[in-house]
Amino acid sequence: MNILFCRIGWMANYSGDIKNDPIKNGGSYNLKNVGYEVYNFKNFGGKYYGFIEPEGTIHLERIEKNNKDDYLDNVLVVWIATNPKKGGQYIVGWYKNAKVYRKMQELPNNEVLKKRIEEGFNIYNIESDNAFLLNESSRTKKIVGTGQHPIWYGNDEVIDDVIKYIKEEEQNQKQLLENITRDELVGKEKEAIIKIRENQGVFRELLLEKFHHKCVLCGITLNELLIASHIKPWSKSNNIEKLNENNGLLLCAMHDKLFDSGLISFNEKGNILISSKIDKANQVFSNLNSEMNIPVTEQNATFIKYHRENIYREK
Repeated sequence: MNILFCRIGWMANYSGDIKNDPIKNGGSYNLKNVGYEVYNFKNFGGKYYGFIEPEGTIHLERIEKNNKDDYLDNVLVVWIATNPKKGGQYIVGWYKNAKVYRKMQELPNNEVLKKRIEEGFNIYNIESDNAFLLNESSRTKKIVGTGQHPIWYGNDEVIDDVIKYIKEEEQNQKQLLENITRDELVGKEKEAIIKIRENQGVFRELLLEKFHHKCVLCGITLNELLIASHIKPWSKSNNIEKLNENNGLLLCAMHDKLFDSGLISFNEKGNILISSKIDKANQVFSNLNSEMNIPVTEQNATFIKYHRENIYREK
């Protein structure tokens, strides 16, 4: 397995909220500046754009022998950081099947990334569709021998140990997530797992599987354009509803925006409702037609009803 270890600053969420989640440690740069890794686990339209300062370029040939390309696919990127309370390097999360670039890349200038680009966090050198962030109390795997450089290519003993750890940790989290959907966890344990789920995008993974990796309205299968949409908004949902896959639809970026804005919804049979705010021409441009429908089941009917009555704007 191709693997790369990346040393970054310590944060709880890496979602860009440096006011409430300040970055700690991570090298001399972070003493006077804000490291670009503050957005490493922020989901942007189903994709995670990671940053590591390699002090030059990332030597892909040290990950995959004789590699001379500009990037390398299918790399397990393990993010490690110095624990501010205990010291030492600990795994904070990982990207699976990541694309690692030899040199820095500029973020695509689109609406999803607009705020980040405006703030100046406009470069990256690692990207993935599959990110896993541990909450702080679960960061117990210490890594030794990394040295002081941001990039470490590992050794056989450490790599084997880390791969085994990640497999076990993912299995443990999967079991906890299955339990939480059955309401078998309580208190702080449940809160911790909810936070993990929110950060790592497991909700999206559930919807990708449920809806066979395609938009429920138009059928597009381009993974980069598929978004896990909550039917009842996240801010209005209780903890169980936030985690319930029946409170979700897999939509393309266009239809997600229309649904989230209340410009489309669905009746009790799943037939589409289109706001009068969208004229015929814009219906064509938005790939909408009155024949569209989605499956409405006993499990998701309540959420669809909530959206229709509280979010949908008929006029």
